[in-house]
Amino acid sequence: MKLGFLAGGQLGGLEDTLRWAGRNSFEAVEVLAGPGSVLLDPARILSEGAGNVKRLMDETGVIISSLAWYANNIDLDVEKRRRNNEHLMRMIETANLLDIPVVSTWVGRIPGSVEDNIKVFSEVFSKLTDYAEKHDVRIAIENCMANIAYRPDIWKAMFEAVDSKYIGLEYDPSHLVFQFIDYVDAVRSFGSRIYHTHCKDTEILWDRLSYVGYTGDRWWRFRIPGLGDIDWRSLLTALMEVGYDYVLCVEHEDPFYRYELSKREGFEKGLKIAWKNLSIYLP
Repeated sequence: MKLGFLAGGQLGGLEDTLRWAGRNSFEAVEVLAGPGSVLLDPARILSEGAGNVKRLMDETGVIISSLAWYANNIDLDVEKRRRNNEHLMRMIETANLLDIPVVSTWVGRIPGSVEDNIKVFSEVFSKLTDYAEKHDVRIAIENCMANIAYRPDIWKAMFEAVDSKYIGLEYDPSHLVFQFIDYVDAVRSFGSRIYHTHCKDTEILWDRLSYVGYTGDRWWRFRIPGLGDIDWRSLLTALMEVGYDYVLCVEHEDPFYRYELSKREGFEKGLKIAWKNLSIYLP
């Protein structure tokens, strides 16, 4: 497995980001590639070619592990849905040009039941998955609660509705911790569908939880891997057991090591701590 991180411009442009990654022992970067991205804009790559990006990866020895954009791909607004789906297809085409095996996104969400969402998911992602298969690029759905794909029983329904190896998970255990879902068992159950991972920790503030209950707020927070409640040794062992051998991608959202675009120093420090805490478990 390789260690990487999710970048959205906190370290500068793509060249600065890949060179910083290489200097600091990271082997991969997942790049936010939404419309007009400051790092990698798919429309521009499709227009101008992939040569410069490939050259940067060769020079730095750092791969781009995934192109990421987290949008509502099943939006009830048909025009918004069309625009989002078309951009995801451009990401797929760009990934193919760059020899990147996976793109990361959300399903999205509509008002209504899980069953209502799965029905629309099936309609939309059957076509998107066919497009991904045509370009030999897999779609990884991040299991954030901002979209419908946030828990294992829903993953099962998704994969039954769209039965293709070209759709799977961008697995992020941090979103399972505060739902009190077994994040290690989830790996063992869905290992063959994990195409990319986000390494982000979650800290449960038990004193706050005991005061406000689970319907209250501020009783959990995201942390840098190793600074929260996730057992990383057990989790990474489970990933190895199921044969996952791609990238462990640090998603830095720790409020104590500021991660916004204007806080480069905190972003860098957080990534360095994450690298130290995760690298000891890798073979």
